[in-house]
Amino acid sequence: MNADNEKIKRIIVKSVLGTLTEEENFVLEEWLQEDDRNRVLYQKLSSTVELKHKYRQYENVDVAEAFRRNQRRLHQNVPNRVMKRMLPYAVAVLLLFGGVFCFLMNRSGEVREEVPVALSAGGKYAELILANGQKVNLHEGMEMKLRERSSNIQVKGNVVYYEENKDSVTVSEYNMIRTPLGGEYSLTLADGTKVWLNAMSELRYPVAFGGDTREVELKGEAYFEVKKNEDKPFIVKTDEFNVRVLGTSFNISAYLDSPLSHTTLCSGHVRINDRMNPGKEVDILPGEQLLFHRDNREMSVREVDTDVFVSWREGFFQFDNNTVEEVFMILQRWYNIQVFYANVEARQELFTGKLPRFDNLQIIIDLIERVSDLKIEVRGKMIYIDK
Repeated sequence: MNADNEKIKRIIVKSVLGTLTEEENFVLEEWLQEDDRNRVLYQKLSSTVELKHKYRQYENVDVAEAFRRNQRRLHQNVPNRVMKRMLPYAVAVLLLFGGVFCFLMNRSGEVREEVPVALSAGGKYAELILANGQKVNLHEGMEMKLRERSSNIQVKGNVVYYEENKDSVTVSEYNMIRTPLGGEYSLTLADGTKVWLNAMSELRYPVAFGGDTREVELKGEAYFEVKKNEDKPFIVKTDEFNVRVLGTSFNISAYLDSPLSHTTLCSGHVRINDRMNPGKEVDILPGEQLLFHRDNREMSVREVDTDVFVSWREGFFQFDNNTVEEVFMILQRWYNIQVFYANVEARQELFTGKLPRFDNLQIIIDLIERVSDLKIEVRGKMIYIDK
């Protein structure tokens, strides 16, 4: 390995550990801009290292209680040794990362594009599309400044910040941020509203809010903390319905591949109306969730544990009596896998539990298989499930 590669290797390690100097950060940014392969490699490596953080989170997860709940609901005997076996799996993944990193950085003295890690997850990255069509690839630890006519934009700490330019004439400029499979990112809009975007999602929004309302368009899933402004209601538009708020926190999941969309309210008050039938409105209160049924366009409200539906922001998968089909639909968006069910019974098996979003899916598959009657076989990116 030449001296330059040795230097980049050290800088990547320090970047992952959060100990970069200003000069080293400048060298890293130059290296990332030199070649798209460098950026792809850095994204994959940095997302894998996130397991260190998630492993620390794992220590605070009450896995035993989740198993007990599963046992009561599924009427099964869950061996206590399963909990003890989770620790070696987590450590094994950390060791796997070390091996992959050394392999990539030393093989033939070159930095390689391909990272042969099966069932690996994504990380903090997305694509930002500016009003002029320019595309900016966002990644872990990125820092840069951009400018639109009506707003100054700063990317820092995995967040895109918008600050309205008061000295310029407000024009109708829109930006878009979208996350791929396994990607997620956050942004703060010009009015101070904070948005967390989950995997395979897209948000279109004005760089500055003019007029009497603040309107954004969402595809996929996002969590909102809306800045209160009684004179300018905040409206989230999806393909099927609109969510109107003043100042509140809520989660919207509106994936087109799911028969259900749901809006979960954590605080405040929201009103949802069917876009095809504007007069059809439903209000929900904190702790409630509105379900939108795509097949018949019916809306229903139920009380829920909101943590189950917003824990993804903190890097968790949380399930509460979900069917295996629902569980793997969520996992598909993070791990880019295909799932094949051998029978209907396998789809309807129930699962309850809260786990860190491990970078290696095998840990989660191992857990699900051991607390259920399922037989799960992994073949590359294909998962075969039988009962």
